[in-house]
Amino acid sequence: MYKTTSALVIASALLAGCMPAELIGIAPDRSEIRIAFYPGGNVLDDLIIIDGVNHFGTAQYQMDDPVGDIGFRTTSGERVQAECVSVRQNFMGDDECARYEVYRSSFAPVPEGTTFNRPEMF
Repeated sequence: MYKTTSALVIASALLAGCMPAELIGIAPDRSEIRIAFYPGGNVLDDLIIIDGVNHFGTAQYQMDDPVGDIGFRTTSGERVQAECVSVRQNFMGDDECARYEVYRSSFAPVPEGTTFNRPEMF
């Protein structure tokens, strides 16, 4: 019993690290787009899940520019790019982007004109 409980606690702790960043967007036709983003790392590609379909690729952003453009390039070469259209201050008083708008997209699930709020931490 003790070994089973310990194994379950360890498994739960390991899986808790797999929480995605959830992005909720509004497409130009006013439909909702929900994206779950999982960062990959040095060995694995980044992953976005849209309508239950996995799309692997690379997230693109500048670590030193909190209001800079962001993007995602799939492993098949499709690309989405968004720019910051609304800035706010974070809890430290520094500027951060509050809302992004897609200005270029060759990726059909996320069309040009789609807007996303900055993902919130839990």
